[in-house]
Amino acid sequence: MPPMSEWVTDRRSTSRATRRYAAAVTTAPATVATRNPEKMTPTSASATTRKRSAGEPTQKVRRASTCCSERPNMPVCARNQPTAITAAISQKPCRTATTTCIIRATRAPRDGWAPSPTRYPAAMTDSRTRPGSSGAGDEDDGYLEAEYVTGDGGVTRDLLDRRPVVPRTVAALYETRPKLNPNTAIAQFLQRVRLQERHGHLRVVDDLIGLQRRVGDTIEHYKDKLLNAEAKSGATESAKFGIGHFNGERAVVYVVDWAFFAGSLGEVAGEKFVQAAELAAREKLPLVSMGASSGVRQHENVLGLVQMQRMAAAANKFQHTTNRPYISVLAGQVWGGMSASAVPVADLVVALEGTDYGFAGARVIETFEGKQVPRGMQSAEANYLDRNVDVLVKDVDELIVFLGRIFAADRSVSKIRPEKGTGVTRPHDVVEGGRAMTAGPEGFSAALWDHQVTEQTVQVPRARRDRPGTEMALRDALMARYNEIAASAGRLDTEFFLQTVFDSAVPFYNHVRFEDEKTYPNVIAGLGTIGEQTFMVIGDQPSYRISGGYVGKKPANPGPEDFEYGVRMMQAAQRWELPIVFFTDTLGALPTMAAERRGQSRAIAQSIKTSASHPLPTVSVISGAMGSGGGLATTPFGRHTIMLDSALGFVSEPRSTATILYAEANPSVEQVGMTLETMRASADDLRAQGLVDTIVHDAEDPYATSRALRAAIVEGYNRQYGLTPRRLRRQADERLRPKTLGKLATED
Repeated sequence: MPPMSEWVTDRRSTSRATRRYAAAVTTAPATVATRNPEKMTPTSASATTRKRSAGEPTQKVRRASTCCSERPNMPVCARNQPTAITAAISQKPCRTATTTCIIRATRAPRDGWAPSPTRYPAAMTDSRTRPGSSGAGDEDDGYLEAEYVTGDGGVTRDLLDRRPVVPRTVAALYETRPKLNPNTAIAQFLQRVRLQERHGHLRVVDDLIGLQRRVGDTIEHYKDKLLNAEAKSGATESAKFGIGHFNGERAVVYVVDWAFFAGSLGEVAGEKFVQAAELAAREKLPLVSMGASSGVRQHENVLGLVQMQRMAAAANKFQHTTNRPYISVLAGQVWGGMSASAVPVADLVVALEGTDYGFAGARVIETFEGKQVPRGMQSAEANYLDRNVDVLVKDVDELIVFLGRIFAADRSVSKIRPEKGTGVTRPHDVVEGGRAMTAGPEGFSAALWDHQVTEQTVQVPRARRDRPGTEMALRDALMARYNEIAASAGRLDTEFFLQTVFDSAVPFYNHVRFEDEKTYPNVIAGLGTIGEQTFMVIGDQPSYRISGGYVGKKPANPGPEDFEYGVRMMQAAQRWELPIVFFTDTLGALPTMAAERRGQSRAIAQSIKTSASHPLPTVSVISGAMGSGGGLATTPFGRHTIMLDSALGFVSEPRSTATILYAEANPSVEQVGMTLETMRASADDLRAQGLVDTIVHDAEDPYATSRALRAAIVEGYNRQYGLTPRRLRRQADERLRPKTLGKLATED
């Protein structure tokens, strides 16, 4: 190894931090040569990943700490090609040319304690995945600064946010999730739905030439593979379709079975899906696709690949010619052609727990990237958190009940009699002036509320400081209301209204229990029925921390994936010919650079456009905060807008507005209060401006609030009943057109 003084020979090719480090190490004691080689035994990639998933320290981390513990002011080095400095520090170059190594520098010692720098792969530097990280944003997240990044291939902290990472919580859920046997699950499903198969005789024609493989001195032909698969599975192809029954509701079912040729898709499987979609359209029945698939069958090459196009086109034709749902169910392993054709174009994507789902398999990704895919990255659980999967179900029994309730919902648009229905039974007993918060075991909840397990119930008070009759100045009352909207767990959320305002409901989401956290998606949806009319319900949903009888609130901050989910639910409502009820309670969209790079602006604009142009009646309910464009995305004005008297609406969160007005990073309480008072954000102010039609009193009894809100929703819907889409849009445009344009008063 060359002397340390010769490491840096060209000052123009190194950063200031690197030169500073080179100067420091020339006088530092050389600890590299004294390392104990017995402690440097490399750990396999699979063992290292498994330990990281469980939050255990790995041998590689300990080794890096040993060789770097006495080196002060170590810069962060991130290059695709390791330099002499990075190679000397690590004593081992990067495993491949595409692997990026990052060595994190420590800050100045605090209180006499100086942590040792640690070597991590770039994809693991996210605070959620580092060993020992709490996952909630560690204190040392600021280590990666631009000054400490060297080389043309430098990796900055904001760029790392784009790398795929799996939070430790997801890795833990992956390790404890139930094991799923796709063959058993599909067999149970077919038995439960009593499938009446159609065209089961279809098979590959004899003259189709497929891939051949040499096995010893013989050649294995495609036809031989098919005959072997038939003998093992008892089926003639991987796919079958027919009429199935879901608790009295009929639907066309298309099933791909892993037992035959690993569920691969060829000409026959593609043709059967096309015929299934045509049968569903002809019979005016819902369409369900279910199964496990390894992707397009390699033996049929492009003939098999074209089936992706045929299946996607058939699903699109079904969706544009009928008003019935198309639901895709993932059961086991779903990869390649199936994952990128029939599945993602469905109105709703449902997965059995224990499923893995993605386009490229782990081995393909590892071959391309040169590093191992983290465990759980492509699980259905991780895909749910990324909003690639809409609903997780525990087993086949819950799946059939879930689908049956969706199919049973009445699709007809009818006027509602105000006296029809009384709302669902109270889900939990509550004390006066409070609401109940429940929590179950760790992991994903059951999709259906009556299938969920409750381990803990906490009564949360709902006392409001600004209630009518209290002697408070307007500014103080608005500030108290604003703080309660942002932090009070006693406020009523979208899930509570979905459970109590409607006679029956089917949720299209799950919540997740992480230790003492109850985490929801930022935007949720479901079907809710009042009388004989079914609505699509879409709204913002906060999350909660439940610990020792105390409940804390985490407000909803939707990101691009949340808005895209909302748009898909709006499009499903349009297809199913359902009116929509929106609930809004967010201070604004997720304000991060990662969200900006993922297309936050486009996602918000698409949500605003889709909600405002819905061809059927819509009712908007501002139940908490209607903040900025993120709030407007689920609050189309101009049709019928309801607002709780405790809610607020603003173009920007008041503290952010005060920061802009006063040009101060931390505005005072007085400045924020004056901003909130003069921005005219209350329900009375918005009604005076013609934006709100009905104000509902937010009573101490949460069920009194739900009853009043139910009556207001019925009134708003009935006002729009029978109007054509063109009339609905024209009325909204006329209501929102400025009335004082060109008539602004001036003072002398």
